[in-house]
Amino acid sequence: MRLLLITLLFITGGARVVAQDVTFTASAHEVVEVGERFNLVFTLNQRGEDLKIAVPEGLTVLAGPSPSMQSETFVDSNGKVTSSARYTYTYVLAADAEGSFTIPPATVRVGGKEYASNKLTLKVIKGNAAARQQRPGATNNEPQQTSAATTEEDIFLRLELGRSSLYLGESFVATLKIYTRVNLAGFGRFKPPTFAGFLTEEIPAGQVRFERVDYNGRVYEAGIVSQWVLSPQHTGEITIEPFELECHVLQRVAGGSAIDRFFSSGVRTVNLPRRTRPVKVSVRDLPEAGKPANFNGVVGNLNLSTSLSRDTIRVNDALTYKITLRGNGNLRLLEAPKINLPHDFEVYDPKVARDVKTQSGVTSGSVTFEYVVIPRYAGDYTLPPVNFSYFNLLSREYKTLAGAPHRVHVLKGTGSDAPATATAIQSFKKEDVRVLGEDIHYIKTNSAPPKPKGVRFFRTTAYWLSLLIPFAICVAGMLLDRRRIKARADMARVKSKTANKMARKRLKTAAAAMTAGDSGRFYQEVLTAAWGYVSYKLNLPASALNRDNISEHLNRRGASAEMILQFIEVLDRCEYARYAPGSDAGQEMEKLYNAIATIITRLNGQLTEVTKK
Repeated sequence: MRLLLITLLFITGGARVVAQDVTFTASAHEVVEVGERFNLVFTLNQRGEDLKIAVPEGLTVLAGPSPSMQSETFVDSNGKVTSSARYTYTYVLAADAEGSFTIPPATVRVGGKEYASNKLTLKVIKGNAAARQQRPGATNNEPQQTSAATTEEDIFLRLELGRSSLYLGESFVATLKIYTRVNLAGFGRFKPPTFAGFLTEEIPAGQVRFERVDYNGRVYEAGIVSQWVLSPQHTGEITIEPFELECHVLQRVAGGSAIDRFFSSGVRTVNLPRRTRPVKVSVRDLPEAGKPANFNGVVGNLNLSTSLSRDTIRVNDALTYKITLRGNGNLRLLEAPKINLPHDFEVYDPKVARDVKTQSGVTSGSVTFEYVVIPRYAGDYTLPPVNFSYFNLLSREYKTLAGAPHRVHVLKGTGSDAPATATAIQSFKKEDVRVLGEDIHYIKTNSAPPKPKGVRFFRTTAYWLSLLIPFAICVAGMLLDRRRIKARADMARVKSKTANKMARKRLKTAAAAMTAGDSGRFYQEVLTAAWGYVSYKLNLPASALNRDNISEHLNRRGASAEMILQFIEVLDRCEYARYAPGSDAGQEMEKLYNAIATIITRLNGQLTEVTKK
């Protein structure tokens, strides 16, 4: 039906071809090996003639041009017909010598006019001719299936860091890339490291896209598997443990009878485990010289702006005071700047809006803080400028930004002409009415009951009790206060007592995430509860604990070997489930929640007994 409609439109003259500007482009691989054959493709969006190309010495044209054409026709809802076409001319070239070559623009004639394509720059490297095994009639445009044993040089993983030496507070991008010279069919089990010592944020990578690159004098197809934004949490040398990835590679099956080769494809899939090498990152502290008092750890290159929703307002009406910080740096860790407004203004906690993206290894964007401000008295006020300090990476020095001051004219509200005494105003706090002044009190109308004449209080039992009881209460209060001060001074004891409370709070948050089906948040909260409990109970900083030394610390404090193994097993299950959730995530989360709750309860009993000893 659609084809018939198109035909009728052409017959009746209703077809319209949208005029297009002529585009003529050339494309080829950027890097090839000596002796390798590759395609040089010219693409034209209109029919052309008299195509002329020039190839520099060191490259040989083996075949071409091989023309082809693709066309598309569309009919919109109004019956308008549009069509487009793409003409391609393919040449097969061979690289004869090493070096960098420039293929000059080709020319073609369209409608009597001559058009030129773009020029191309090609790098030819020596490579390894013995390792290239081509299929008959094929060009080396992609990795080939191989029957030989695949080595680490044929396919490997590499972790590439945006920076390996940086300041505390800086962020960098860690990119996991796969390099291959064989036919890669897909991936299997993936195990990333724990990124101990870093705050992490994964960048969605999507489908792996390969490009040809020159690595150590050989041509590889390289693609990005995953990317993370890493922010170090302490200074010193931090090691990123190896990644592990299972690669599915297609290999030809050698030998076999003719019948077997006829009924089978002659190709099998081989699973090859690959892992990266450990990578070290050097983190140095920010300089102390010139550090402002209001510096809160922000590193980057920023600018600041402030604005008010309006500059004239009535008493008890709300206005919005907006502070915006733009630029690049660790914007995800940026906290609200401190503002100092007149005492006659009531300020509420800000609403934070972050528009932050990471592109090409740079984290940039804006963070906006919106404060709701309510004036309580009429008058003219000046809101002082907001100051914000950060460490500039370009100049390697601290800088302080200052916003503009703002003037606000506050008009009297409804009923504000009443005297200050006994004035009740509407408030946005929890109370409905707040009394500002009350100077006059009523005279007492009731009198004290009469006492019999001659009765005295002095030296009576009640008199002595009135002296002794306050004294005893004061002494008891001093003793209890001294005991409380002593207990607070023992920070190890305080942290040990609060460890179980902190763990229960985290597990409560994890239970809420489990109910909501948020597996990522659930596993993160369970890990935080486990590591935080051990850190508080053992009086050790969280940064000093890891999977390798936790057994030693728990064993030293009297935990049983069974509890230690169960604790480590829960940590491993959490780490694995975060990146490879199972088919029944809800049941797995419930089992893991019950397990960690039981382990913390039993560990609490064991470690408490050791502390008492």
